Amino acid sequence: MNLLGCLVAFAAMALAYLSSRNQRALARPLGRGAKVAAGVLTVLALACWVAGETTLPGIFSTLTALMLGAVALPYVTWLFKPAAERKAR
Repeated sequence: MNLLGCLVAFAAMALAYLSSRNQRALARPLGRGAKVAAGVLTVLALACWVAGETTLPGIFSTLTALMLGAVALPYVTWLFKPAAERKAR
């Protein structure tokens, strides 16, 4: 359940990032449906972590997995799409 919780949390943060106005991966951000899906996946990640652990460690593990995704996704985008390439358009 812990691996599933990590994967779902990363998918939630990917959708949250791609629906943000400040994202750099897509030409246009995703719509409101992606934000709703990110929220649903966040709750699902919490359920997976709580099922795998007890309540309090599950909550903190979910928050840690979400923070990892929130920090890693902009750097991954930057790695594959450097700033010089974005300015060339």
